Amino acid sequence: MTGNVKFALVGQPNVGKSSLFSRLTGVGVVSSNYPGTTVEFDEGTVTRNGNTVSVFDLPGTYSLSGNTDDERVVLRKIRDEDMDAVVIVADAADLEGSLVLCFEALELGLPSIVALNRMDIARKRYDVDIGRLESVLGVPVVGISSKTAEGVDLLADTVCLGRARVPDFRLEYDGTVEKAVTAIVDGLEGTDICFDPRGTALKLLEGSSEFTSGMDPDLMRSVGLMRRIYEEEYGEPVEVATHARRYDRAHEVHEECLSPREVEQSLSERISDMCITPITGVPILAAVCLAVVAVVVYGGSFLDGVVNGFYDAVIGTSIIDFGTGFGRFWGAVFTGIDGSLRAILALVIPYIMVFYLLLGILEDSGYLTRAVVLLDKLMHRFGLHGGAFIPMIVGIGCNVPAIMAVRTIRSHREKIILSSMIVMAVPCSAQIAIIMGTTGNYSGFVYAVGIFGLLVAIGALTGVLMNRFMRYEPTNLAMELPELVVPSPANILGKTWDRIKDFFTIAFPLLVVGSVVVEVLLMYDLLRFVVDPLSPITVGMLGLPAVCIISFIVGILRKEMAVGMLQILAGGVALSEFMTPDQFVVFGVVMAIYMPCIATLTTMWREMGWRETVAISLLSIAVALLFGTATNLLLSAF
Repeated sequence: MTGNVKFALVGQPNVGKSSLFSRLTGVGVVSSNYPGTTVEFDEGTVTRNGNTVSVFDLPGTYSLSGNTDDERVVLRKIRDEDMDAVVIVADAADLEGSLVLCFEALELGLPSIVALNRMDIARKRYDVDIGRLESVLGVPVVGISSKTAEGVDLLADTVCLGRARVPDFRLEYDGTVEKAVTAIVDGLEGTDICFDPRGTALKLLEGSSEFTSGMDPDLMRSVGLMRRIYEEEYGEPVEVATHARRYDRAHEVHEECLSPREVEQSLSERISDMCITPITGVPILAAVCLAVVAVVVYGGSFLDGVVNGFYDAVIGTSIIDFGTGFGRFWGAVFTGIDGSLRAILALVIPYIMVFYLLLGILEDSGYLTRAVVLLDKLMHRFGLHGGAFIPMIVGIGCNVPAIMAVRTIRSHREKIILSSMIVMAVPCSAQIAIIMGTTGNYSGFVYAVGIFGLLVAIGALTGVLMNRFMRYEPTNLAMELPELVVPSPANILGKTWDRIKDFFTIAFPLLVVGSVVVEVLLMYDLLRFVVDPLSPITVGMLGLPAVCIISFIVGILRKEMAVGMLQILAGGVALSEFMTPDQFVVFGVVMAIYMPCIATLTTMWREMGWRETVAISLLSIAVALLFGTATNLLLSAF
């Protein structure tokens, strides 16, 4: 094969697919969102032996059923891009888990190659019969290690020389399923389909919406009838039976192709077992969480002081002074620019960067997946999987990286549930400071603790109710546990930069605009036109001074600015005289729940779309007003 070569990497999360992509492409990688989604994939182009080679690193996925955003993007990309080959990346050290996805990909009938990764680790545990595996799968199998680069050149040559084969792999299912598949294949005759007829028939029978477009309505009615009959007869959906069969066959192939070596359990393996066993895993997880929170909060606070001190020393009031030289209006504009520049530096460097460095360490070490598996059962109560735990912990430092971390959640439904829980029930460091610094200081520590307890209850209630009433979207957690290893500093720094760079290009411009607008409105005293119309809410419902609405509005720009604005609104009067202890409790409740700051809003808009962002924000305002009003009434009554 000569000229342009195009192939995609398909595999489960944590099989080393992205590391292999980096080995194959090096620099010059372009990250893109698939049209109409927030799901990212990477594309790299290299020249090899006279070939221009385009490599697509598709999202990691555990299935090709098309039930989640990640699955849909993978299916559409390999269907629409006219790939010369699909390289299925499997984990040689955990072959059984990888084979399930491998079987699904092979059944689609595309030219394929299997890259058997982590061979360096697998050889310590097994004698691997690659020839036997090739015979079973019916496509070339190349043993590689993305960590050491073993076999990567051979894999690239195998692709470029056109050795990918349309598989003759066939997995036999039970008689009822086979009869249904045969009938569907007959009904597909004359239909323009992109995948193998048998593979397409299986996906239609499994209820995959990605395969129904353009299908004959009569055929789809027949398929629906087959599915109902099967479920009535066997008491389970047909897709459960087909997945179970794939798992059974994966176990058989694993036994055929891998012969275990007798080795003593390593220290790493013993620690791994402790991390996922509840009796030891929960205390370990608690210690890790406390360490992360402590480093983010206290380390972030220290760096915040350093950054602000550096800013004062180097820039000081020069930006504001420059604008003031052109008049009052421009003074307000440049005051907004100065405030937003200071805010972005004090947010990204101290909190977001620190958190992402810690996240990179937990990811690269292999601990993160163990925490996810440990908490999976608990998170099911909220319609989530264990992976949702990570963004929730992140939110305690800052909601921005928490919402960014939501992209790791596969289901759009789960993203909405998790984002709602984070926005309304996970206080960022600024909100924690407000709760402790206002409610705790002026009303008492017990009331501050009560607000934190209320947030826990709101988070749990939000998850339970949204899980119950939102349309079910089936997903599964089938995480493969990577080895526990010492993290690579280069990988951690690279991941950290990839994660924070978007913040500067997306959140910063909106933060500048928001700051400038607020400063101009304050300069012309235009915010007073908001105070009176909204006083039925602030005074009537919440029992607060009417001007507190300005503090809430400014808090949308940046939460910690709300208290500073409260000081300004007090007009030189001590806060203890401006508001009563009961009012500080209500103020703390509303500040802890109501809509996120503009940086979080921007991030949410990017990750989920404007409809979801507006809906979650309005929901948070409604919940904040509900509990704020209830708190006001209870305190007034007692």
